[in-house]
Amino acid sequence: MKVDVRDIRSATQAARNFGALVDEVESGATIVVVRNNRPVTVMAPISMMERLDEIGEREEDLRLLALALTRAATSDGTLRSWDDVAAELGIDLTALADDTDDAE
Repeated sequence: MKVDVRDIRSATQAARNFGALVDEVESGATIVVVRNNRPVTVMAPISMMERLDEIGEREEDLRLLALALTRAATSDGTLRSWDDVAAELGIDLTALADDTDDAE
């Protein structure tokens, strides 16, 4: 994550100006709070947390899909189609492709 130095606050500054920081975050800023010059926390918009949750869910789906594809390819020597394995796992490849296109 790239952080603008203007978006870094000391823990003391964050405590003294919490309301103002909440306003900045509400406007879309992501703020890193440091203590003893070490990052300790991040204040971020809820939308970022929702996106991180989505990424975590997709990461798990992709791991399961990779496992299934690997096992399918090595179990009896027959490679099963990507679509069949995804369907068995309940993964919508179209939705994954659409989300990838949206991210670009």
